[in-house]
Amino acid sequence: MVQERRILYEHLDVPDINTLEVYLQYNGYRGVEKALKELDPETITQTVSDSGLRGRGGAGFSTGMKWRFVPRDITPKYLCCNADESEPGTCKDRYVIERKPHMLLEGIIIACYAIGINTAYVYIRGEFTAGKKILDAAIEEAYEAGYLGKDILGTGFDLDVYTHPGAGAYICGEETGLIESLEGRRGQPRNKPPFPAVEGLFGKPTVVQNVETLANLPFIVLNGAEWFTSMGVDYNPPDAEKPNPMLVNTGTKLYGVSGHVEKPGVYELELGLTCRELIEVAGGVRGGNRLKAVIPGGSSAPVLTHYEIDVPMDFTSLQSAKTMLGSGGIIVMDETVCMVDALLNLLKFYAHESCGQCTPCRWGTPWARDIVDRIEHGEGRPGDIEKLQDVANNIANIDTFTWETICVFGISVSWPAVSYSRKFLPEFEAHIREGKCIVLDRDEACVSPEDNYAWMKSQ
Repeated sequence: MVQERRILYEHLDVPDINTLEVYLQYNGYRGVEKALKELDPETITQTVSDSGLRGRGGAGFSTGMKWRFVPRDITPKYLCCNADESEPGTCKDRYVIERKPHMLLEGIIIACYAIGINTAYVYIRGEFTAGKKILDAAIEEAYEAGYLGKDILGTGFDLDVYTHPGAGAYICGEETGLIESLEGRRGQPRNKPPFPAVEGLFGKPTVVQNVETLANLPFIVLNGAEWFTSMGVDYNPPDAEKPNPMLVNTGTKLYGVSGHVEKPGVYELELGLTCRELIEVAGGVRGGNRLKAVIPGGSSAPVLTHYEIDVPMDFTSLQSAKTMLGSGGIIVMDETVCMVDALLNLLKFYAHESCGQCTPCRWGTPWARDIVDRIEHGEGRPGDIEKLQDVANNIANIDTFTWETICVFGISVSWPAVSYSRKFLPEFEAHIREGKCIVLDRDEACVSPEDNYAWMKSQ
């Protein structure tokens, strides 16, 4: 049985760990003290790069590489902590903010010192009202204790940190949409290039990092790159002269497991365990039911069938399986789920959340939703499935990994639409053929996992 490896979540349940007094009792701010007093910015950057830390917000990009893209000779520069966390199925960052806000602040301070940044913003989801109050209180404590403000710890380094609540828009989780919102405009993503590292907030170089990514930094600084690489998996050949950072999957990951499991929750485990093992950690499928499908990385990730759950839950393996780890939001669905209804639920959300800036997304998203709505409610027509896939692939093509929109919101619509209707095609066909969901009592599956798999093998 795979066991949790708590690092970020260690001491999470200690009473009042959100306060500076208690946090300091558990080695709080030791990472900041070592970084600012013993290390220079380049050493920290190289350590983070050597650790293989990849962004935990969705894209999985190399953190060290992102930092090196930032021009050193341009000032001011900014750091934006993405605490929007609005991907359905994702709930990991909220616990960091509410339980260990000083750990996040430590990470922010270290990142800003390494990159040469003196102003940071935490863009926090507007619905996280409790979390914002807790984080604001922690920031105030950090100022009073000398960990923020002028001449931090007598080192000459200055840093100011501000929180900025979002307005409930999913699209503001996209880094340039977040920046637009921070600047006081409507949260619509920008064309790239230029990328934020070159021209971001207020037209200046900007690093956008996820909460979980930043929270790893104090531990990497304290324990070193080799400690971090001892966890997880690295698919580079041992003798690789220049390792590919996109094959590195080191450290732990916060996996938010929801849906039909006995023990839903957020689990911290080393990268590389299989999806099957993760479900077992969460107590297995509820009530002894059969597993039907798993969303492996938040609702925008292509779905996995129950025959694909031996894939390792890391960035590289899931990409090879034509899906993604994303934000680590795992949604488990048992045999009672109607996959047409499940897809409709997602497409309703994305149709509502589209910013409407790009034509393929503005028109294609509600079009895809309406096709699935028709199928689900007994009005499906021959050709609807083909039309759904055609519409979706003209927003973002799942096979060529290309998209026709400014940001990757298009894939949030396209990938689920195509993967659901492909992998559970018999179920979609049954809805059209019968004019309804063929099982009115949802205690059984519309079409059994075996029927779906038999069809897949026949293709």
